[in-house]
Amino acid sequence: MKQKKFLMLIALVLLVVMCAAVLAACKDKKDDKKEDVAKTYTLNDYLGASPTNWNPHTWENDADSYISDYAEMGLVDVSIADDGVNFEWVYEMATSVTDVTAEYAADTAKKAKWGIGNATANKVYRIALNEGAKWANGEVINADTYIYSMQQLLNPAMKNYRANTYYAGSAALFGAESYYYGAVQTAYSTIAALTTSGTIEQYASEQKYVNAWDAWGLDAAGCVDVDGNACPKWLPINGTTRYRDISVDEGAEGDWVTGADIYGAFMPGQDYASYHDSYVGYITGASSGDATWDTVGLVKTSDYSIDYIINGTETIFYFLTSLTSNWIVYQPIYEDNKETIGTLTSSKYGTSVESYMSYGPYKLTSFETDKQFKFTRNENWYGWKDGKHEGQYQTTDIVCDIISDESTLEGLFLSGKIDGLSLNSSQLATYRTSEYLLKTDQTYTFRYIFATDLEKLTALETQRADGNNLKVLSYDDFRKAISLSINRAQFTAQATGGYKPAYALYNSLYYYDIEHNTDSIYRKSNVAKQMVVDFYGITYGATATYKTLDEAYNAITGFDLDEAKELFQNVYTRAKEDSRYTDGQNIVIKCMASAANTLSEDDTAQERLLNQFVAAATVGTGFEGKISFVFQCGAANRYEDVANGRQEMIRGAWGGAAFYPFSTIRCYTEPDYQKGLEKIHESCGWNPTVETTEITYDFNGDGTAEAVTKTLQNWAKAINGTSADVNDNIDDADAKMVVLAALERAVLESYQCIPFASETVCALFSKQIEYATLNYNIMYGYGGVRLMTYNYDDAGWEAYVKGEGGELSY
Repeated sequence: MKQKKFLMLIALVLLVVMCAAVLAACKDKKDDKKEDVAKTYTLNDYLGASPTNWNPHTWENDADSYISDYAEMGLVDVSIADDGVNFEWVYEMATSVTDVTAEYAADTAKKAKWGIGNATANKVYRIALNEGAKWANGEVINADTYIYSMQQLLNPAMKNYRANTYYAGSAALFGAESYYYGAVQTAYSTIAALTTSGTIEQYASEQKYVNAWDAWGLDAAGCVDVDGNACPKWLPINGTTRYRDISVDEGAEGDWVTGADIYGAFMPGQDYASYHDSYVGYITGASSGDATWDTVGLVKTSDYSIDYIINGTETIFYFLTSLTSNWIVYQPIYEDNKETIGTLTSSKYGTSVESYMSYGPYKLTSFETDKQFKFTRNENWYGWKDGKHEGQYQTTDIVCDIISDESTLEGLFLSGKIDGLSLNSSQLATYRTSEYLLKTDQTYTFRYIFATDLEKLTALETQRADGNNLKVLSYDDFRKAISLSINRAQFTAQATGGYKPAYALYNSLYYYDIEHNTDSIYRKSNVAKQMVVDFYGITYGATATYKTLDEAYNAITGFDLDEAKELFQNVYTRAKEDSRYTDGQNIVIKCMASAANTLSEDDTAQERLLNQFVAAATVGTGFEGKISFVFQCGAANRYEDVANGRQEMIRGAWGGAAFYPFSTIRCYTEPDYQKGLEKIHESCGWNPTVETTEITYDFNGDGTAEAVTKTLQNWAKAINGTSADVNDNIDDADAKMVVLAALERAVLESYQCIPFASETVCALFSKQIEYATLNYNIMYGYGGVRLMTYNYDDAGWEAYVKGEGGELSY
């Protein structure tokens, strides 16, 4: 999964499961090679923000992934089948992928080492590598390349951002998580070494540890847990593992202590000068430990063959989807760009032309931050001479300009200088009937995200010192009232470029079993629809307004002005009683909308409408005329800022992983998966490791439903097969759907975020180009740059535009 910037590329090389690769095909296209020898075909594109890091181990957003779309290639790809409608797998950096689990199961040593048992144990896939693959400089790419690159990706001293795809994702390597974490000895330092001012509450509790051996009053040195394991020196302050003194009898319940007990006995309310500086610590780094690479399930079997041992039972269909991206890096450049700060090592690979090596059909040739970058054909790409890519990749050059001022884009498009134009709301009205318009649904759901922790909001108020109130955001009902104030149909029609209203976290592009059922759309399932109907309190039945579930579901608008007014008034009364609001105070909520340098036309339209909606919903309440929203832009770290309470509201989106809805929910509910509570965007004031939900269902399959309560994180682990107790994992597809719907509702009911729009890209494409198809397919999009053809070469296009008077009509 990745965060979505408020920008879009006309290239439309769409994401397939976590990442995108340049789309391949076996479908022949007309191509006169002799005619093309002296001709160039340039794709002119644009981005609203500049890529900053396209290292495959650390990239973060769409702008970063743009470069890999052209300069890299997946082991496999997806393209249009010969029938012109369905999809087919196409081998690229691999030549075959074969299930060899039985071979490992028949070998006693391999079976034991890699946890191979039966059909429900780990899977092994053999990947035969493309022997023609080379780097742009002509050097070979072989099994050693893949092994080295994965070692670096999982390197415990580097903590690479994308490592979780391979140690915790659906295609996680056997032993990868243990290597990533087990190969380190955690080092701690007291908070006194960090700072000598402030209060302990400045640091997230999940990051703090108490010295259990030396702590005042409840020392646990020499104590053991119920299994006889010695108590470590540092315990998490919210830890629940219980330890007792082995020198005395087992004793009663109260004789056992936890990290929470030790911390709670004396820490709250103290300042650094007393106990915190000596007894509370935080992780400072790591050093090498005992875990070694030979415990990780990526094995070289020959110079051009690797075995990939999955920590689970991933079928070949889903495994192939994970191979549409790649993880390789060019070793000399990667090593030359390494640096170590403290105990953490990183590489600046993929931050400039000089620090990067291409290996796809195109190579990066120039890069100017915030200005422009260019690609040209990679003469060492195997596809030009393997006989399998005839008539494909007619594009010879790609130029991408960084243009954040959208007012100039329409003029550039109409003058033939860019080959696509993503439309804003007003432009869409102009070009709604154009034959060059593509409307493409995306997986991304846009939402407004809030900081709600009272202490963080109070600190923000103090910091700004402008007399405006933010503490009211700590009330769930205040945020719920904002949600019910929004007329989403009007909002998306007037303030987005063709987006659709969103009432939940997932839209209709998420499939729960596409391998076996191409109609298995989660949002259209009865379980998912019932959840949304229940969430908005809509009833149906023979005597109700709506007779069926579908009628009730289709009636949802998310808009209820009367209830919004009631909630605003209730919060007004409570906030005054709680001393969180002083009568007459203005409530100015600043929303960091995007990383772009300027607000777009749609941004300002959203700001205007949001103010209009909330103003209408507060008429006659104590908040009338007091609430306003101010949209901002330019913060690259807005997700981290809202999670840490440095910003009270942001706009953001989650998307991607269309075939993994059970995994996608982890972005909201599973800090262990995200590697830190602060990585959950909604976590300022809400903790899914503490929040629980009760689900009544026949989980045992014995015909008897039972009510089970777990934390949101533990439910998420259960449907993803990562529970600490394997017996808690849920394999039944229907049961997983029930849990997923319950988790989605739990996130929605927290009102830490308010979904408002499901992205649809409405974009014009140039008369210079032709897509392979105009019928969108989630597997291959429109055929991508692989099957894109040109009606004019560069010289011909220039002449055509000139002949039209320099301005084209669409």
